[in-house]
Amino acid sequence: MILKILGNNGPYPAPGGACSGYLLQSDSGDTRILIDCGPGVLSRMMAEDCLDTLDAVVLSHLHYDHMSDMLPMQYALQLNPRKKPLPVYAPEEPEHVAGLLRCPYYDLWPAEDVTVGEMRISFTAARHPVPTNAVGVTCDGKRFVFTGDTNEDTMVELFCNGASLLLADSGFARADHSFTKPHMSAELCGKLAAKAGAKRLLLTHLNPKYDPKALLAEAQEHFPASELAELGGIYYI
Repeated sequence: MILKILGNNGPYPAPGGACSGYLLQSDSGDTRILIDCGPGVLSRMMAEDCLDTLDAVVLSHLHYDHMSDMLPMQYALQLNPRKKPLPVYAPEEPEHVAGLLRCPYYDLWPAEDVTVGEMRISFTAARHPVPTNAVGVTCDGKRFVFTGDTNEDTMVELFCNGASLLLADSGFARADHSFTKPHMSAELCGKLAAKAGAKRLLLTHLNPKYDPKALLAEAQEHFPASELAELGGIYYI
């Protein structure tokens, strides 16, 4: 699989940046899915020229920094019609946000284990203020896992076991983190990767108020193979 980072910030974009958005493609190029679609992601999707060939969108949850560009995407699909509506897999709550996705251009599905083209997509609930899922994708003999937004959670930890590439929510620096926060710290991401036996770790959901290099250093204390999910970066899984 090939992962391209279309957005790596949260809960708001850095100057010139974008919030969560990850384009995942099979080695053959025959299957493409978008995981999350936060502010700034649509413009980068248009640069990829793949709206008509996208097989599905997976939304980890319905906070705006993970889904708001799904709203103007409706206009893009209206003016550039697909043969069939775009399948969208997402939680059904909060209802007032889910309702914004009900349109003729999306085919809405609950976030349940599913096969899309060459990819087997699986979910497990994460710990966040609204219904949220960690997302696993198995394809080409490898397994990609995205934690979604979460704090420490035993089920998420088990879900990450053996990940070929772990993309993890590093929303806080160590000094600002606590057990009651809605995100992990970069340090906890490093610990999670080590416990799960992941091959590689990418830190994402980077809060613009932090120095990314400082977050990376915290994760590398526990998992030396940690990297930053760079905007526009391409990672082979």
